[in-house]
Amino acid sequence: MSNQLQVSLAEGANPSINAERFGTVIRLTTTDDNVAQVIRAGYTHLIVERSTDGGIAYVEVTSPSERVRLEASKPSMEYFDRRGDPSYFYRFRYMGVIGGQCELTQPSVEIEGTGLAIRDLLTVAQLKARYLFGVNTRDDRGNELSDATFAHYILTAIRWLEHELDIPILPTVFVENHDYYRADFGAYAFLKLDNAPVLSVEEFRVQYPSGQNVIVWPNEWLRVNAAEGHIQVVPTAGTLSEVLIGTGGGFLPALYGGLPYLPQLFQVSYTAGFALGKVPRNIVDVIGMFASFGPFNIFGDLIAGAGIATLSLSLDGLSQSIGTTSSATNSGYGARVLQYLKQIKLQIPVLRRYYKGQRMVVG
Repeated sequence: MSNQLQVSLAEGANPSINAERFGTVIRLTTTDDNVAQVIRAGYTHLIVERSTDGGIAYVEVTSPSERVRLEASKPSMEYFDRRGDPSYFYRFRYMGVIGGQCELTQPSVEIEGTGLAIRDLLTVAQLKARYLFGVNTRDDRGNELSDATFAHYILTAIRWLEHELDIPILPTVFVENHDYYRADFGAYAFLKLDNAPVLSVEEFRVQYPSGQNVIVWPNEWLRVNAAEGHIQVVPTAGTLSEVLIGTGGGFLPALYGGLPYLPQLFQVSYTAGFALGKVPRNIVDVIGMFASFGPFNIFGDLIAGAGIATLSLSLDGLSQSIGTTSSATNSGYGARVLQYLKQIKLQIPVLRRYYKGQRMVVG
């Protein structure tokens, strides 16, 4: 997963931050074309800080030997957090010894591991072009609303739609425990996973109440219905010896194989969601419309001022009056917000029916 955000770490610095997730490994990269100016200011290293509590508290994760040394000829730098998590937040700082004291720049814009996937779903530039076209994104002083703010609203829209549809949109790792039913196990260990669509199954194991891992099914045995989230185990030739067989000669020892039910005997680790760059266009459209509501509220207030419906100016007998839709209950872009809301309400039942459906299993 990756996302690109513009940040400012030091005077004259304007690097771009990217990150990619590979399981629990987060790859952070930064490109700063002004790194030579940063070095002249006395900074020598790049450090990475991480928050595990939603961005409240940050600690440095780069050890002294892992701090990235700045080089004027190398504007791109990277760091691997091998114990990362999609829910962690990351940020960068420049560090140097200036005037005999260790100095740190202000931190960069924070980025959430999960949020790094939005580049392959809906970029800030695409949000502006497709859903905010014609909207002035600057305040009265010419200050541009930061890309980090737009990215925040995109992430908020993704999470809202995931909860509304009850499906993962961004690739997410799940570890689930499932009960043993003799009839389902006889149907090639049929299981209905809690989340779909399924991208991959990392492991399907049988774990007895004692905690002993009796069986880990070979991946080539697994048959997955990705859209519905169904998984079954179909033994194939040449791999039986890789599986620990029970004392009765079956896949489960007689003690448990003869029982009709056993709670949480199976554990499945899998990734669900849509592949990068493969999120359906109608889902992206709903995300884009919902993500535009926050910016519309901000920019609507900036047309004439928060809650101002009419603005008048008089000078030497000449007068000018500007009327807006702003009031205590309306915003400057209220008409477009209402239109987007109408489209979203029409789309949600269709998306829920198509991607979630009933998902019932009748025994």
